[in-house]
This record gives sequence, structure tokens and C-alpha cells, in this order.
Amino acid sequence: MALTWLSVNANTGAITADLPTLKADGALKATLMRYESQTVSLPTWAEGTDDAPPPNWMNATREGAVFLVALGEAEEHEPRGLPLWGGMVVRRTRIPGGGVKMSLVTAEGYMDRVYVGDVLYNDWPQNHIAQNLVELYARTNEGSPGLPLRVEVIGAGGQIRNRNYKDTEDKTLYSVLTDLSGVIDGPEWTITWEWVDEQKLGLVLTVSDRIGSPPPAGLNPGAQFYLPGSVSEAELVEGYGADEGANDIMAVSSGVEDARPQSPHQTNATDQRPRFEYRWTPSTSISDVNTLTAHAQRALAAMKDGSLALTLTANREEAPRLGRDWNIGDDIGFSIEAPEFPGGLVGTARCVGWELTDTTVTPLIDVTNIEGGI
Repeated sequence: MALTWLSVNANTGAITADLPTLKADGALKATLMRYESQTVSLPTWAEGTDDAPPPNWMNATREGAVFLVALGEAEEHEPRGLPLWGGMVVRRTRIPGGGVKMSLVTAEGYMDRVYVGDVLYNDWPQNHIAQNLVELYARTNEGSPGLPLRVEVIGAGGQIRNRNYKDTEDKTLYSVLTDLSGVIDGPEWTITWEWVDEQKLGLVLTVSDRIGSPPPAGLNPGAQFYLPGSVSEAELVEGYGADEGANDIMAVSSGVEDARPQSPHQTNATDQRPRFEYRWTPSTSISDVNTLTAHAQRALAAMKDGSLALTLTANREEAPRLGRDWNIGDDIGFSIEAPEFPGGLVGTARCVGWELTDTTVTPLIDVTNIEGGI
């Protein structure tokens, strides 16, 4: 079930070349609201042989100018193969006798290379703020080259927010979107790929109060991962380290001398642990205490019980199919039978990311409900 690779123009999405000999040096990774990277290689070749890259390989691997997109196997509804992952070439290294090595960054990383100007949002739905920012600063527009991207808002516009961004703050689009998503009940977003026509691929930035879907009420998720079964490896890690757990949280901003905006302490009164404090600055430009409090409340919800990470690595041929049976943000089900989990480990988890190789798929999951074994 090997992945196949295309090079596409970073401005238009037009296919530049097929790259049949390209290989990723590790798993391809996607995560909600975050960019990921990977390195890939074109092995060395002899001119005129079958393993040589296409004649235009220099343009097809030009740094900053192309995305390399991995396609899955042909599907009944998509005979060309689903575009599962893409990364922009940000570094290219040519080594005599060693082929061509490239560093790739997913499209979210481009958001950290463009800056937000002067723009004011008074009483705007949060999802529409995100949509407008991306359309202004990341999308290819007339006279302003960007990415071949469309924005899709799922559901309602979300909570009403007020935001005032200034060019002099030197904030990247990525940092602004991260700040907006970081408040409690803030919007979620992710970037995926789609076929536009036979010769063109495009990016879709989806924004919603929640990316992905839970199962219908009273039903289990449609995608199920089992050990024994399609799952070949499983690992559950629980932590309460400095960046993992806290029960007393404060969000602060920048200030002058002894004056600085800060939230009240947000605490978990039901916790039986000693006090563990966590303070951080979600953004240096936040002056409203209510906004800082919302950041602190969201952090407390995430950190009050510490971290719980479940990793399931499954055989791609046997597992529910990524892009067809489940997508990033969806809930998935799992059942793990092993001596380390007395009574078994059974539950539902939200997939907040994934890792993919030619032979395996690994949902990166935020566990929401576990029965037994923990």
C-alpha cells in the first residue's frame, strides 16, 4: 500500500510532476491547528534509466515554490488516490552520488511566514474572524500571491468576539490563529487537500467550533481499532510533569513595571493533589482580563488531570481507512486486550492528529472515555 507522490505549484495547485521514486524518511504527521515537518529523498540515479526522476525535477522540487503531496491508494470514489498529506519544500540538498534530500513543512507552516496588518473585528463570530484572516493574508488573491486555498466554515459562526490587530505588532497569521483558538471554546481549524480537477490540487482550511464528528447518540464510532486485530502496537502514557499537569493556573500578559494584565487564579477545588501552579503568556498584546481568564480556564480544563496519551499503531491494509472511514477530529473506538490492562482497555477517543507510513497508520488521540484497565 505504498504512497505515491506529486509535485504541485504552491501558488496555483497545478501538478508539476509525478515523483515515483520519492520516499519519506519517516512517518508523515498531521495535527489539528499545528504545522508538521518531514524530510524526503530522491535516490541517486543514472541518466536515462527507469529510476531517474522526470526531466523537470529541478522545478518540481524548487524550495518555496512547490508542495510535494502524498496520495493514498485508488478508491472507488477517487480513482486518482486521495491526497492525504502535503508539505512545501523549504530546503533542498543535492549530494553527488547521494541523491536529493528535501525538508518539507505542511501548509500550516506557511501561516507563520505571513503577517497580519491593521484589521478590526467588532462583534464578529469567531469562525468568521478566522475565515477572513486566512482569506486576507494566506490565500492567493489578485495582485497578492499566496496558497491555492479555500476556507470552509462548518456549522455556525461560533461565539462573538472582538479583536483588534495592528501591523506594528508584527504578529504572524499562525500566531493570531493560535491565540484565537487558545481561548476557552475558541475555534478549531485544520488544513487538508482536495482534487480541484484532473490536473490541479487545492488546499481546504476548515474552521469550526469542533473539527470532526462524534458518533451519533447511543452509538459507537464507526472506525474501530482492535488489539488483537489491526493494531500492532499500543502504548498508554500518563503524566503530571511541569508542562502536563496543574491545578492552579494564571494567564498573564506584558506590562509596565509593577502593572501587568493577568487573570485570577483558576483552580481545581476537587483535586486531592498538592497545589501545582502554572503561569504563562498566551499573547503579549492581550490587555483584557476576561480574555486572559478564558485562556486560563481552557488551560485548567486541559491540565487539571494531567496528560493521558494513548498511541495505537495499526496495519493500513486492515485498519479503518484514513480519509474514508475517519478523518482528523473524528471520534474513534478502541479495544485493547493485554495483561497490562486488567479487564481490557475499551473506550472512545478523539483523533487530534495522525501519523502515516506506507504500511501503518497511527491515530494521535485525546482520550475522552476509557473503561477498565487504566
